Amino acid sequence: MLCGQRQHSRGVVFDYHVDMAHIEDNVLIPYETGSFQVHDKSYHHGNLREELIIEATRVLRDHGIDSITLRRLSRSLGVSKAAPYRHFKNKAALLAAVAAEGFRKMSISFKETSNDENPQIALSIIMERYISFATGNPRLYRLMFSRKLFNSPVSEELLQAATGAYTGIKEILSGMNSSGKTAVSVNTAWALVHGISLLINDNLLTVDDQGNTAHALSVDGENPADLQISEQISSAIDVFIKGFST
Repeated sequence: MLCGQRQHSRGVVFDYHVDMAHIEDNVLIPYETGSFQVHDKSYHHGNLREELIIEATRVLRDHGIDSITLRRLSRSLGVSKAAPYRHFKNKAALLAAVAAEGFRKMSISFKETSNDENPQIALSIIMERYISFATGNPRLYRLMFSRKLFNSPVSEELLQAATGAYTGIKEILSGMNSSGKTAVSVNTAWALVHGISLLINDNLLTVDDQGNTAHALSVDGENPADLQISEQISSAIDVFIKGFST
């Protein structure tokens, strides 16, 4: 057993009381009795878990998923290397929480239109906002649908957030669908907006320098036609709604 104080190079003093078995990679892992304190006069975290998610989301947006490590995040936030592990057991757990927050943010934009009196208009707006979110946050969106995150066991937080994001679409389609096959309709609507989002994010529908023109892939050897990106999206959604309503 080891007791004492340790002065960090940044002026952070650690009072530690740890079992030797809990020292890993020169990192002091909290003793089970909880006798581990961090005194940092330069930075105070009211909610470290939330700060880790916010910082990881920023790093993901600016640098990509490979740049995210718990050690780098702890250094960026001015906390001990062991502190993030009190909230996330590993990087995968942190990424699941980041993805869950992404679904919650997407869901918020849906709820603003889900009460529209005209269900077709409400559905159209939700689908457009889905694409807007996906194309405005390409790296986060890719993470949200990463197969690795949904392999067993799936984070309960992520599962609830992902399911909740589609509640608005499900409710609207349920009211419009007389056949009772709401699940099929939801999957079809999702396939449409998901596909368009990925086409844009993967530059298969490329936007020009002004950000408002997309070039469709050539068909039967014809030259690609210039299309307003908003018209491309609206046209696809209109085709779905008209087909669904007949």
